[in-house]
Amino acid sequence: MNVPTATGTARPIRSANTAAVIEVLRASGPCSQAAIARATGLAPATVSSIVHELREAGAAEIRAVNGRQSEVSLVITDGLVISVEIADGWIRGAVFAPADKVRRDRSVAESHPRALVGLVQELLADAPADRTLVGVALSIQSPLEHCTATIPVWVTGRIPQWRDVRIGEGLPIADDVPVVVDNDANLAALAEWLWGSGRGEGNFLYLRSAEGVGGGLVVDGAIFHGSNGQAGVLGHMVVDPSGAVCYCGSRGCLTTKVSETAIRAALPQSRSSWSLREIIAAAEQGDPACRRVLAEAGRSLGRAVANTARVVAPSAIAIGGVLGASPVVQAAINSSPEVTNLAVVSPQTSLVPARLGEEAAVLGGLAVVLDRVGAGMSQLPDWARHDQD
Repeated sequence: MNVPTATGTARPIRSANTAAVIEVLRASGPCSQAAIARATGLAPATVSSIVHELREAGAAEIRAVNGRQSEVSLVITDGLVISVEIADGWIRGAVFAPADKVRRDRSVAESHPRALVGLVQELLADAPADRTLVGVALSIQSPLEHCTATIPVWVTGRIPQWRDVRIGEGLPIADDVPVVVDNDANLAALAEWLWGSGRGEGNFLYLRSAEGVGGGLVVDGAIFHGSNGQAGVLGHMVVDPSGAVCYCGSRGCLTTKVSETAIRAALPQSRSSWSLREIIAAAEQGDPACRRVLAEAGRSLGRAVANTARVVAPSAIAIGGVLGASPVVQAAINSSPEVTNLAVVSPQTSLVPARLGEEAAVLGGLAVVLDRVGAGMSQLPDWARHDQD
C-alpha cells in the first residue's frame, strides 16, 4: 500500500502503524484521533504523529466538529481515476478528478473491446488538463476468472464478444498505470460497504438484482474472491432443483427465476415484450400479472439471501439493482419463510436496502483504485455522485 504525496505521486508507507491508521479511516469514515487510537491499539501520541504525517502529505484532513473535538478524514487531492462498468449491450464509465471536484460520465450502447478503448479515450479527453491518471477500474456484469481477467468458458455464450479477451489489455494508458478488473457486484459491494448501507459493518453481503443477478462479499474490509475469483456468484445458486435448466448447465439456478429473461417468460404474451422497468412500473400500478411474477422473484431472492447468510454469517445484507429496489420484490423478500426464519436463527444479521443505486459498481471502481494506490475518501463527496458541468 502507498500513501499519496501532496502532488499525487506515491511513496511507500513507513510502518505498519500508518497502514493500520489508514485502514481505520477507510473502513470507519471520519473519526477522532482518540477513536483511531482505540481501534488500532496505538498510543495517542503515535496516532497524532501519523495523522500529522498524512496531513502534510495531503492524504488526510482534520475538521472541527464542535468546539472541543475534531475528526480526521482520508482525502485524495490529485490525480485521475477512471472507473468503467461493462454490460452485455452497453458500457458506461466516469473519470474522477478529486483536485477539481469533478466527475465526467460517458456511455456507449455497444459492448466489445474496441468500444471500451474508445470510451476510455473519451474519458481521458474529458478530464481536466495537467492531471495524472493514477488507476483504472473495469467491472463486468459476468462471473470472472480473477487471475486472468477473462470470462469463464461456461459464460462466453452469453457475451461472445468478450470470449478469449483479457479484459483491460490494449487500453490507451501508460504501462505503469494499475488496471483493476473485477465483477460488477464485487465492486458494488465494496462501494456499499465503504459509503453506503454497509458502512461500519464487519462482514457484508451485497446482492444485485437487475437484468441478471449477482453478489459480492466483503470480509474484514476486502472483497472475498474465493480460490477461483467467483465467490458470490449467487445467480447460480440452485433454488429450485426441479426448475428450468440454466445456461451454466445446472437446473433451477436463481438466474432462471429472477433475471429479466425469466421474468418476461413468466408473463402473459401481451406483456412478455416489456422491459424490466416497464414490468416493475406496471406492478407498482397494480397490474396483477406483473405483481405475481415479481412476488415470485422476490421469494426466490429471499431464499437465496437466507441460504447465503447461513453460510457466511454477514452482519448486514444489502439488496440493490432495479429489481431489488422494487417495493413488490422487497415485500416478497421480507415475507419469504426463509428470511422470516433467518431473523430468528441469526438475529444479528440485518437486511437493508442498498443506498448507492445503479452507480454502485462505478463508485466501487473508484474505491478499489484509491485503495490500490494507498489513498481513500472517508466520505463520498457530492461531486463524486453525479456528472458535474
